Amino acid sequence: MARDTTRSAPPGWLRAFDRGMDQLATATLTGAELMLAAMLVINMLNIALRNLGLGGLLWVAPWTGFLMVWCVFLAFFAIYRRGMDITLAFFTSRFGPGPNRVFRLIGALCGLLVCAVLMLETPQIIARQRGVLELVGVQRYWLSAPMVLSAALLSIHFLVEAVALALGWRAAAVADETEQLQW
Repeated sequence: MARDTTRSAPPGWLRAFDRGMDQLATATLTGAELMLAAMLVINMLNIALRNLGLGGLLWVAPWTGFLMVWCVFLAFFAIYRRGMDITLAFFTSRFGPGPNRVFRLIGALCGLLVCAVLMLETPQIIARQRGVLELVGVQRYWLSAPMVLSAALLSIHFLVEAVALALGWRAAAVADETEQLQW
């Protein structure tokens, strides 16, 4: 692959920003993994109780749904931050650093646009979610909290990414697919 010679050294604040965002990605991914583990435990308990003839736990299904929504939306930020989203690496790897910089910049701007739409629609989304979730006992709008958090964090990520790419502070290398293969 061609080396990107147009890249300049990133400023200190960008390196600190990257460390902070990477720590946030680790925290949200850990939270998602803990929720996945909780779903596994409560569903295994429910299955075991039913097989023993003790009846099922009514609250397991709604809590599983609630935790699944939170799990997916919390992991949403970490997936994009770590570059584990679906990419066209097979296609883009055939181009040099210049086109790859443009591809990545377009990707960052598209991500920023999608997150901006989510953030702008948040008041309306929350207003439509009324009532309490049965057997969970929390207001329905809490289902949107991790989506709003991830969209806000991704908006910041994509904005800084676009600036860093435009100013030559980021390499235009194609994402490494090693971590995706581990999943």
